[in-house]
Parts: sequence; structure tokens; C-alpha cells
Amino acid sequence: MVSSTHDQLYKFIFDDLEVRGEIVQLHDVYDNIFANKSYPKSIKKILAQLVLISNLITASTKIEGETTVEIRGDGLLRYASVNSDSKLNVRGIARHNITQFDEEYSFRDIVGSNAILLITVHPKDSEPYQGVVEVTGYNLSDTLENYFLRSEQIKTKIMLEISLTENDSTAAGLLVQELPTEDPNHEDDFNTVAHLVNTLTKDELINLEADEVLFRLFNQFKVRRFDAINVNFKCGCSRRKCLDTIHQLGKEEVYGVINSSADPEHVESLVMTCSQCGKKYIFKKEDIDKLFKNEK
Repeated sequence: MVSSTHDQLYKFIFDDLEVRGEIVQLHDVYDNIFANKSYPKSIKKILAQLVLISNLITASTKIEGETTVEIRGDGLLRYASVNSDSKLNVRGIARHNITQFDEEYSFRDIVGSNAILLITVHPKDSEPYQGVVEVTGYNLSDTLENYFLRSEQIKTKIMLEISLTENDSTAAGLLVQELPTEDPNHEDDFNTVAHLVNTLTKDELINLEADEVLFRLFNQFKVRRFDAINVNFKCGCSRRKCLDTIHQLGKEEVYGVINSSADPEHVESLVMTCSQCGKKYIFKKEDIDKLFKNEK
């Protein structure tokens, strides 16, 4: 059963250890990301992990703006991209070359042998900056740990777990990081916490509530959990933006599309589908007439 802390992210710290962490559990977000789209299960798994990663990184940066996490490779996955803003509003999309949707593919078959993970941070009032790391091993947890170690010199332990069925999608992620310290009494703090994280099962991370997970792992320490941050699906599409795009195409081209439409359901109308959320916007000929009414 999906717990009440799903679609929320929690930050936590230890009073007696130089370690910080985050835990995120998602459910309804995936219903929206996967709605109106047809993704093979293998692609859903990758996209689900990227959503977790984008949330964990965005919460770590403490920067007002947006974070984009992408995979580009030479496997069956052409690319996958997830965007998350500082309020953890998230959206994502993937493109692939899979034709047999029921067939199971390995992680390396999906991403290929030369895949990279790109993480781009877009601060609200400054120039964006990007980190790139090779996708290593057979999961994205190792890749992200390597990213933090190489780009920020921070020891990090990450656990990403996905549960997908035909009608349900749930996932959870746990991140712990070493905090900078020169106190020799705390030099082994991170290793202690990382070892405890390794004892957590997939079922526990996904199905236990966040406080239960933290108690299960760290009950011998004093852990302070901060208030929940809600994670939501939010697409940037709108009817107004579609109209702006239609206007940019020009009157002649747009009417040419309307007049040549072979769709019996949308005679003399224009249909636009958002690539991010799959929502359809239907514009009748009178809508287009109004848009171009002042143009010759």
C-alpha cells in the first residue's frame, strides 16, 4: 500500500554526526508523467529514476531556479530529460527506439555503452552551469555518487528503488552525504551511515513512511527531520503558448494544414499535442480566424 509520505521529499541531519540526507517517495507524480504516453517498462524505469535524481539534486542545491537531468547515449534510449524547479515541480520526457514493448531489456542495452548523465542547474538570476559524468555500472545510483565525488568532492551514498506494474508506479530515493569537517572524531561518520543504508530493502524504502525508514536505519542516533516538501507534476504548456506557436508558423502554413486535414474527428481544426504531458489542444477554424483576423 502506498504510504502517506509519497510525493514528498524530506531533508534530515544528524545532531551527533557530520552527515546530511534526503528521502523522497513518489507515486501520483508518475501517473501524470506517464499519462497520455506509451512508454515501455524499461524506459519508465529510467525516467522514474531521473525524476528521483532531479528532486534530490534540486533539494541539495538550495538555489532558486531549475535543474535539468538528462541521459544521452547510444542504446535503445535516444534521450531522457527531467526538469525540476526549486519548488519541486517536475516534468519529464523520453525518446527511444524500442518496438517490442513487452520485452525486457538490461540497463546497458537501454543506455548503451557510451552514455552520459548531464546535470544542468539554471539559477534564476545567473548563468547556468553544467556537470557531465559517464553512466557507469548497471544503475544510476553509482553514476550519481560518482558525479558528486568528481564535481563537488563530496562522499555520497544513494539508493534508488522503482516498483512498476501495469497500473501503478511508485519509487523512492535516499541520499546521504558527508559534511565537511576537520574533526578527527567524525572522520568515519559517513562510512557508518552508508553501511546502515546498505541494510535497507527495496520494499522498506518504497512502502514505509519516511519517519519509519529513518527510525529503521538510524534509531541509535539523534536525527532531525525537516518539514516535507511536496513534489508535483507541472507542465509548462498552455493554450496561450500553443496559439503563440501557431501564430509563428504563419497564416498560409496554418490554413494549409487545416484545409488538408484527413482526421474525421477534427475537420477544419488544428490539434496540438504537448510533448511533455501529452495533453491535446484543439483549435477550431474560428479560433484560427480570430488569431489571424488583423493580418492580410
